[in-house]
Amino acid sequence: MISNRKIVTALTAGLLLLTAGCGGVEQVASPAPVSTTETPAPTTETTPTSTAETTTETTPADTSETTTTEEETTTSETEEEAPRTPSGSYDVTISGSVSGTSFRRSATLRIVETISSSGTTNDVNPVDVCLVSGNPAGQPQPGAIWFGSNSGCVPGAGAGHLDLATVDVDGDTVTVEPVENMAATGGNVFTSSSSIAACPFFPVSGRLRVTAGGGVSGRIEVTGYGGAFCGKTVYSAKISG
Repeated sequence: MISNRKIVTALTAGLLLLTAGCGGVEQVASPAPVSTTETPAPTTETTPTSTAETTTETTPADTSETTTTEEETTTSETEEEAPRTPSGSYDVTISGSVSGTSFRRSATLRIVETISSSGTTNDVNPVDVCLVSGNPAGQPQPGAIWFGSNSGCVPGAGAGHLDLATVDVDGDTVTVEPVENMAATGGNVFTSSSSIAACPFFPVSGRLRVTAGGGVSGRIEVTGYGGAFCGKTVYSAKISG
């Protein structure tokens, strides 16, 4: 018969064994310790696409070139405009000789806009010009003269607008040359004496050339025809004013 002491000893040993087994089970079942240190997620570095390389750059139209072109056009148009021509009425002095007789007298030089562009016997005059001193037809005197490119230029001439001469303008200088076949109209005339029988001479050649820019300077030298009895004579004078 087994004694109580042996039974107790056996039970105690069994309990110890059971306890040891349970401890081994707990050790096996216990999960591995989790590390509290966080492992950073791998960083993927994305390089942004260069917008400078992929962007199409649109260059605005060069306005400076357009402006320059407009300025050049304006300048060209300005340069193509007709140059300013001299104009006005000037009190001048004419001193010279006609038929060997010297004279010095006052006169009026007029440079006006074109009087007539119709009925001309030559090109239309850019301006019309006349030199007036005395009244050669009504009161003959040495050096008295009416000479112009159009009869309408002479105040009180009373004649129609007859184109009597050609006119050329070069800056401030104007040149007038009589048209020979218009001499017979009597629109241009000068005298060489104060005699009641003084011959009227009608310019058939020569020129009047004056420069009008602040002051007036120039010359007139024309040959006049007085008919078969009077023949030809030269009128030559300096113009200043």
